[in-house]
Amino acid sequence: MRWDFLPNFAGVIGQATLITIALSVVALVGGGIVGSLIAFARLLGGRAADRVLVLPIDLIRGTPLLVQLMIWYLVPSALHVDISPFLAAALGLSLNAGAYISEILRGGISAVSRGQREAALALGLSRTYSIFGIELPQALPSIVPAVAGFYIGLIKDTSLAYIVGLQELTREAKLIADFTFRPLEIYVVIAVVYFALCFPMSRLVPTIEQRLRRTGATQVRLAV
Repeated sequence: MRWDFLPNFAGVIGQATLITIALSVVALVGGGIVGSLIAFARLLGGRAADRVLVLPIDLIRGTPLLVQLMIWYLVPSALHVDISPFLAAALGLSLNAGAYISEILRGGISAVSRGQREAALALGLSRTYSIFGIELPQALPSIVPAVAGFYIGLIKDTSLAYIVGLQELTREAKLIADFTFRPLEIYVVIAVVYFALCFPMSRLVPTIEQRLRRTGATQVRLAV
């Protein structure tokens, strides 16, 4: 293998890395907002809201992310609306993340003993206060590690944004490989970059869990 061509593309790879990080952060924040709204609407809205909102969640979780990104990119174009590759990717990833994060939040809160809510309601407290003031604080120790673990997958999912033309790491690797005819070397480098982005988070998750376990705060380990 030859690596002499890499210094010429270090700036391009660095810029693509920043785009990948920015996209993952935007998607996590957007997904957190969407997921929180859905989760609390299902918890507070009763059975009717739960049955209505579970449909789009199942639809998003049951279809490939690659297809969802293509839809977010092609539908605005069909409606003669200009949309940048970054915005299309951010919208698709945010909604996809929102579906999963909503289940993490709902599952974490639902795992709290039902007696907590019954006691709050018996004392005359509202259902809203019970969820936000009593159940959510107890569920956070199990929610935080789950969301942190989900973010690792989200970083890797940004590689699918190449399909809408976003010049993130995977697309830049393809362009560099086509230009230099050195696909093995460049994809090894890109794999190392992804590992460097994900490894710190993978080490952080068990650290968070151990710290919470030492304090006796962890109630349940979530898997979505």
